[in-house]
Amino acid sequence: MIAIENISKRFKTTGGASHLALSGIELSVSEGEFVSIIGPSGCGKSTLLYIVGGFVEASEGVVRVDGVPVSGPGPDRGPVFQEFALFAWKTVLQNVAYGVRLKGRSRAEAEARAFELLRMVGLERFASFYPKELSGGMKQRVAIARTLAYDPGILLMDEPFGALDARTRSHLQRDLLRIWEEDRKTVLFVTHGVDEAVFLSDRVVVMGAGPGRIVDIVTIELERPRERAELVLDRRYQEYVARIEGMIDAVEAGAA
Repeated sequence: MIAIENISKRFKTTGGASHLALSGIELSVSEGEFVSIIGPSGCGKSTLLYIVGGFVEASEGVVRVDGVPVSGPGPDRGPVFQEFALFAWKTVLQNVAYGVRLKGRSRAEAEARAFELLRMVGLERFASFYPKELSGGMKQRVAIARTLAYDPGILLMDEPFGALDARTRSHLQRDLLRIWEEDRKTVLFVTHGVDEAVFLSDRVVVMGAGPGRIVDIVTIELERPRERAELVLDRRYQEYVARIEGMIDAVEAGAA
């Protein structure tokens, strides 16, 4: 579904020098696959995600979605970022209904769909609340529901749980897997958490820096559905986490 072909990205620094942020990235993501991208800070994980989303233009190479080159943002790719980006002046229901209205649906249809999605993320009781009245975890649930509202085939998630406390993050990881199991959207997920990547993913892409490149791709052969309480006791899960952490440690040591 996503074909990333020889993607490189150069930026101009404030001093006018050219900085190579990404070099020769090659990656294919199948329809319905959950793929996480992980690596040290500065390796270009988010930049790669923004290129797939059409928010940043590659310096070289092309990204194709269903065979069509990406030339900008589109409704087939739904972003969910760490910054909740909710409309402060709209209620929870109105925030979620906004995505449906963009598809030309009536207000009644949009609100019905929004209520359905709020039930999915466990927030139907908060439909009349405003974002400032919600916790961080609740805001992120609303952001996910709003993205799902216009039914993109692909979710692009840039550390969506990174700003949350460990308990809330764990709950949202579980909720995301439950939602993903229902319709199996294609997910490209950027994270710093190795345990999070292993828990969620079909494959984990490990990146190195200087410039950003793919070091390895690890296939996670753990049965679904997954329960964290069971997985943390599973030796295979522990081995995946240790293996990927070892790769990142080696990358950071080499870059030091």
